[in-house]
Amino acid sequence: MANFDYSKEPLRDILFIDVKSFYASVECQMRGLDPLKAILVVMSTADNTGNGLILASSPMAKKVLGVSNVTRADNLPPHPDLIKAPPRMNLYVKENLKINAVFRNFVAEEDLLIYSIDESVMDVTASLKLFFPSETMTRQEKRWAMAKLIQKAVFDATGLYVTVGIGDNPLLAKLALDNESKHNDSLIAEWRYEDVEKKVWSIPEITDFWGISGRTKKRLYNIGVDNIRQLANLSDQQKYQLFNGKTGLGVMGQQLYHHANGIDRTILSEESPKAKSKSYGNSQVLPRNYTKQQEIEIVVKEMAEQVATRIRRHGCLTQCVSLFVGAAHGDDRGFSHQMKITATDSTKKLTEYCLLIFRKYYNGFVVRHVGVTYSQLIFTSNRQLDLFTDPDQEIKQENIDKIVDLIREKYGFTALIHASSKLEGGRAVARAGLVGGHAGGAGGMDGIQEAPQNNNENEEVVTEIRQPSFNQFY
Repeated sequence: MANFDYSKEPLRDILFIDVKSFYASVECQMRGLDPLKAILVVMSTADNTGNGLILASSPMAKKVLGVSNVTRADNLPPHPDLIKAPPRMNLYVKENLKINAVFRNFVAEEDLLIYSIDESVMDVTASLKLFFPSETMTRQEKRWAMAKLIQKAVFDATGLYVTVGIGDNPLLAKLALDNESKHNDSLIAEWRYEDVEKKVWSIPEITDFWGISGRTKKRLYNIGVDNIRQLANLSDQQKYQLFNGKTGLGVMGQQLYHHANGIDRTILSEESPKAKSKSYGNSQVLPRNYTKQQEIEIVVKEMAEQVATRIRRHGCLTQCVSLFVGAAHGDDRGFSHQMKITATDSTKKLTEYCLLIFRKYYNGFVVRHVGVTYSQLIFTSNRQLDLFTDPDQEIKQENIDKIVDLIREKYGFTALIHASSKLEGGRAVARAGLVGGHAGGAGGMDGIQEAPQNNNENEEVVTEIRQPSFNQFY
């Protein structure tokens, strides 16, 4: 039985669109292969070292080889028709731009939201009347007709297949995409308010629900919630346990409860694309297990410097430094800690802070993942002098940072590097040519990329991605 009056909820025509196995499909298309039939994987190290990661797999590769994304290359079984492709992020970004250019033929700019490099959200509520003015077609028929029209338009322009989730709001469209459309022959699925009890509540695994991680699953289990149906029908005591900020999930708990009931009052055209990021960071999966503290510290210093370059580029200072170090083995425990600092963008100071955190909490475990984040940002050009540091020395260091940034911006990151980055374990040089942090790391590579080249393959491409809140339930 529904817990909300859906007649009072916003009723929009939302299409949540995903390019099927995007990276792998682009590589197939560029080779003249059918993305649905070719056996291809995109590997961070497309050779025989076995140290790389499988970043993407074609649908047939997943089916025949039984592999998934983010699988170690040494776990890849041999196959005579297998194609191993190195990642080409510039190419993928360009294809993303082509696809979203197609979408702009169907909706106004404010009704298109680029959710990620391979997913976009479209509010076609107004467009349905333009493309399908017939009064004999039902709303549902128009939605499906629009989805099929967009699928064909994208395929004609790029040769890529897209899956479409249709929903009465962005959340339901996303759930339809993730849980049904990818498994349908039409690559389309529709979830409406009237489907909440039958479809949303019946999602088999609670972590298949948008926004629920393994850690959140444990929090829900502790209050007696094992599935989405139970989450949607909380008792008063469970609501208190979940919503209470001290012991529960606070606002996030309220959001999950409403989402479990299919409630999302987000209107794409009202979402601001200009909101400034609350933090800048970068993380990377290391190409091998790191066992020596000296080598790990080289990576920490490189990443501290890279993110420092980013915040200077965006004209802000950070007041909080966070360091994440992930263990290579499940039996070991990594750590994630932060410390508040006086607002700064100094590479020297931020590197010292990151090393201070690392040396305090590192206990010798084998490392495979490192991440650095600067938050509590102040967008200002003013500087607060440190009482314990010589002002002349601070100004000198600030000028050095500016000069280094200018040289790297013009001639590329590797024009000036620390000697330690050439030692065993250094990653900055290898990562300098990556885009968006892929092929060995996460996002935020704009502080470390090489200067753009004249050839198309290395041409720098920038695209804006703005995230919907999916939490407008108040």
